Amino acid sequence: MGQMGLKLTYLDRSRLWADLLSLEGDRVFVPTEALPRIGEIVSITVAAPELTAPLSLTGIVQGQRPMTAKSPAGVLVHIDAPSLELCRAAVGTPRDAAVRLAGRKALRADCSLMVRILTPRPSGDCLVKSLSATGFTLKGDASLADELKVTVLITLPDGYEAAAAAQVVWVRPELQLAGLKITGIDPEAERRITETVKGLAVTPTASTGVTIVVADDDRSILDFAFRAISKSGHRVLRAERGDTALALIRQEHPRMVFLDVLMPGLDGLEVCKAMRGDDQLARIPVVLLSAMGEARLKDAAQQSGANDFLTKPMHLEALRALVTKYVG
Repeated sequence: MGQMGLKLTYLDRSRLWADLLSLEGDRVFVPTEALPRIGEIVSITVAAPELTAPLSLTGIVQGQRPMTAKSPAGVLVHIDAPSLELCRAAVGTPRDAAVRLAGRKALRADCSLMVRILTPRPSGDCLVKSLSATGFTLKGDASLADELKVTVLITLPDGYEAAAAAQVVWVRPELQLAGLKITGIDPEAERRITETVKGLAVTPTASTGVTIVVADDDRSILDFAFRAISKSGHRVLRAERGDTALALIRQEHPRMVFLDVLMPGLDGLEVCKAMRGDDQLARIPVVLLSAMGEARLKDAAQQSGANDFLTKPMHLEALRALVTKYVG
């Protein structure tokens, strides 16, 4: 059977680097109306104005995304190692990508600030979910996948509206997330943003957040989730067994629970079903974790009564988006 052919077109080399290489080719979103099966090998033709010729890459389908009102249908693909090497040889490390990596060293704060896109076309209200003096993560406008440069108006906590020109560096349409680098801003707006970030980035104490339980027999997953969720000020409790997790949930009554599907003691589905059968725990949001594939995981979530699911390997943006969705 021949490989299904897909296409990716980037506006510049920096976007290509950010989408494919900075994430090691994992869970790359490829728009397509004809959805290949999960596990199917696909070929992807990649084009960008700065490439001398299109690149022909190979990958395996990790998940499917149906079309919604704000994003196209498509698949999540893991690009194989030889294709990544081919891509690296052709792309190198663009200057903008290096700036993006350097920008991560700047003080950054998680937040939920209103932002409006003014040009090239006005948008409704979106949210800034992570802010620094050099850039921000925006949630709520999948159309940014079609843009390169925008001007925005960020409403800071004191009501001040900071106008800025920004460049779209990376886009995750399936999550309605985009990373933007600030390219132009007046001194007063820059000062206000810097002060806002300093105020928001104060190290929170456990009492500023809620309790969230994460259960997984993989310690690297537990460590990743602990760091990511704790930065939002939440108290994170960890368990490596399903029976331990259930006892912890009954004792602590957390606001949210992440459960690995396959764990010793009790598996995640059994823990979730036990929670749904307990009047005191039945309304706690549950997110299932697994590498079994999105279609099977979705079915498992529906059968066990889980609210949502997250496929492995987990990505920071997806994890934080789910925490924001269920606990704010």
